[in-house]
Amino acid sequence: MEKTSHMVTFEKTINAVNQLTEEDAKSLLRLIYGYVDTAMTGNGGDQVKLEVVDRVSTIYLRIPELTELRKKAYKK
Repeated sequence: MEKTSHMVTFEKTINAVNQLTEEDAKSLLRLIYGYVDTAMTGNGGDQVKLEVVDRVSTIYLRIPELTELRKKAYKK
């Protein structure tokens, strides 16, 4: 089975999540919780909930960048 670009992105993101430090992981969870809490308790309705899903997705897709930055910082 040929891997789609989505599958490659998914695997890359999961691998990067597995490499997060405890501090980074906790920070990301706090940030995600803030978005989710605002969406669930705010008055924005479904539009805000969709925006939150988009923001959380963006956070996850940027985790590989964070991992690469951390690797570069440790090499110095």
